[in-house]
Formats: sequence, structure tokens, C-alpha cells
Amino acid sequence: MALRLGTIDLPADMRWQDEFRWLPTASQVEVASDGALWIEESAQRAGRPITLESGTDGAGHWAVTTRATVAALHALASEPRQAPLLLELEDGRTFNVRFRHADNAVEAEPLIHIAPHVSADYYHLTLRLMQV
Repeated sequence: MALRLGTIDLPADMRWQDEFRWLPTASQVEVASDGALWIEESAQRAGRPITLESGTDGAGHWAVTTRATVAALHALASEPRQAPLLLELEDGRTFNVRFRHADNAVEAEPLIHIAPHVSADYYHLTLRLMQV
């Protein structure tokens, strides 16, 4: 199964780097004037960060994508939208997501800087999304 954001296919081996850094519980902790600790917890139904990335390790580059895909993602992130996008992971899980614009939603860097750039050039990609 492929990895897909909306209608854009992504490399299936992108790493979800913050998958286990979030819990579906939010808490508010305050100290009362008498020194008592007040803790309020509730379920957090949205806001889970989903950061997908490619990279390099000892075995080489993984999850690289083309400049054409980066341009398509950049254009998609640049459009104000009313409805969330569907993110489909390679394992079959799906999430309704939005771009995390405040966190530089789409970041890409060429594997090799060659001028002039062409749509087939390869890039490392980081996508910063949030579940809604």
C-alpha cells in the first residue's frame, strides 16, 4: 500500500518521527493558593502531530522524492482549505490532517545541488501535519 496525502503519492518508506511522542490525554496542572495541587485531565481528540520525513543513514538515502512532488506539496500547502486532507499510511491507517503552517509545514532539501533544477531532481522531504 502507498503513502498518500490527498491525491499526492509520497515515498512509502517515509518515517513518522513523532508517532509515539504524543498521548491522547491533555492535562492542566495548577497550584491553589492554599498549596493544593489541582490536576484536570481530559481526552484530546485532535492536534496529534504527524511529522513525516526522509533522510540519510549508514545504508544511504531513504524516502527521497522528486522536485515535482515537492512542488505539488508546496502548492497544496499554500492553498487555504475548508476541509482537512486525508493521509493514508502504508499500513492502511488513515488520518484527517491539516498542515502545521506555524512549524514550516513543507521543508525540502536537494540531495545534490545541481543548477538548473529539473522536476526529476531528488529531495529529502519533511512534512509537518496535525490530526484534526
